Amino acid sequence: MASASTAALGRPANRTSHIFVVGLPRTGSTLTRGILNASREARLGGESHFLSEPIHLGFGLRQGYRDRFRRVGDIATDAGLARVVDYIFALRGKSFWSRMAANTDREAFVAELRASERTDRALLDVAMSQYAKGMPIRGEKTPHHIHHVPTLLEWYPAARFVHTFRDPRAVYVSLRRKERPGKLTTVGRVARRLGPLFERYAIANFIGRWRLMTQLHRSYAQRYPTRYTMVRFEDLVLDPSVTTRKLAEFIGIDYTDAMLDQVVHNSSFVGKGSGSGIDVGTLDRWQGHLSTGARSRFARDLKLELVEFGYAP
Repeated sequence: MASASTAALGRPANRTSHIFVVGLPRTGSTLTRGILNASREARLGGESHFLSEPIHLGFGLRQGYRDRFRRVGDIATDAGLARVVDYIFALRGKSFWSRMAANTDREAFVAELRASERTDRALLDVAMSQYAKGMPIRGEKTPHHIHHVPTLLEWYPAARFVHTFRDPRAVYVSLRRKERPGKLTTVGRVARRLGPLFERYAIANFIGRWRLMTQLHRSYAQRYPTRYTMVRFEDLVLDPSVTTRKLAEFIGIDYTDAMLDQVVHNSSFVGKGSGSGIDVGTLDRWQGHLSTGARSRFARDLKLELVEFGYAP
């Protein structure tokens, strides 16, 4: 069902209402969001982490903000809605929800929620609308929401999904370099002291995650050919104009050169805001940070997938 706010804008049902940037972390999702936010029609928030995330080789589940909010209260009731709003506006830090609350008029937020159908779908939609600031297309970029494309498409039938994709070896190196020791659990810190043994586990775990991305891509491309697309980071970096034009055409927005005016926001190798975000140097920087054994493992276990998606084994 199209949102009330979308209908109010008078957008045809087949026009894009939402954009979700999904995939593995470290695949260019921040750059892609920046490109889309530089358009005249779309404004996407950051990572809402609204829905749950598979962890531990898929055997575990990390709860999302939807689960947190449900424990606080049922937004279908006035009392529950009040508790959830209190919870959101008390959040601190730099999350999607705390940033939204810090830049949103609370009374207007509550009024929009009260006017909605007061469901999980509506709560996320109203939150995304605060980031959109009146733009006709809203959205967000939680990577693990790639596991929830069917749910999000049921919620927002006129949405488009952009799957950011990248050479698995580059992603693996980037993830390891971005690890923050202070945020690791005790078990995580102990595991990393195992050295080569942990490295073998980490590579095996990541290979499984990347292979799952290829499987989801094949499934979504077949099931939702007009709603889902993949954007390889390498294509975006090597030919940004052509790749961005194709992306704009897929979404149904006008391309402008301003969409390519990007800076670095979340690189594993250079500081925030220090240079162009569309930099061909990002493609090979991982080469000097992967051991011979790790290279062999990736080449052996992902040989077919690497070739299929245009990467040399």
